Amino acid sequence: MHRFFISTDMIKNNLIEIDKQQSHHIEKVLRLRIGDSVELFDGLGNVFNCRLHSNKNGVLQAEILSCSQHQNEPSVSIILAQGIAKGEKMDYVIQKAVEIGVTAIIPFVSERTIVMLDGKKAAQKTSRWQTIAREACKQSKRNFVPEVKSVVEFPQLIADLQHKRAVMLYEGEEKTKLRDILHKFKGSLASQSITIIVGPEGGFSPSEAEAAKKNSVIPISLGSGILRTETAGLVAASIILYEGGDLG
Repeated sequence: MHRFFISTDMIKNNLIEIDKQQSHHIEKVLRLRIGDSVELFDGLGNVFNCRLHSNKNGVLQAEILSCSQHQNEPSVSIILAQGIAKGEKMDYVIQKAVEIGVTAIIPFVSERTIVMLDGKKAAQKTSRWQTIAREACKQSKRNFVPEVKSVVEFPQLIADLQHKRAVMLYEGEEKTKLRDILHKFKGSLASQSITIIVGPEGGFSPSEAEAAKKNSVIPISLGSGILRTETAGLVAASIILYEGGDLG
């Protein structure tokens, strides 16, 4: 069954209004007709089994046949703090992180960030990334849409993480591996969220690594190789979800 995202404020009298863009896709691309069944979700855990009911000026309305709450989220809450990367790499990271099961994404700017965003452009990018997150939920059948937070500076990011469970993927770290940290947290992974911090293309400077340590962030290594910025966080998140019993 085809699946679409809706906003809860579009539900009135057992009917759900589907936005014009999705209505066009449903009618002109998917060739669905009045009376056909669709699945709608609101990103808050509610799933609606519906039947296309009517079309008013290019906007479809769907009749609710049944509603259920699906708690299909991972037991481990992972927040991915991702250094803003060039081109379409950020789009890729957000899409795949949501598919895997990340709970929230924090884009940040650090010393070696190449792409610099002013206030207006940062807001536009965040809005675009949130749309990508919604689309990824639609495809992967997640019913809670992860929030893409506003862009922050690295010092603010680590200050906000003080005394919280957080790791930073740092190529200069040779001793502490992710598996060491996960063994330490074994049995309590689901009790508290864990934040993974991934640098941009140039990684982190030694001074940033030291600042992170002072704010109780743990620099770690994923192994002897160096992964791309768009790969590293996805690998780390997958390992954590596997250890928590949510993948594999």
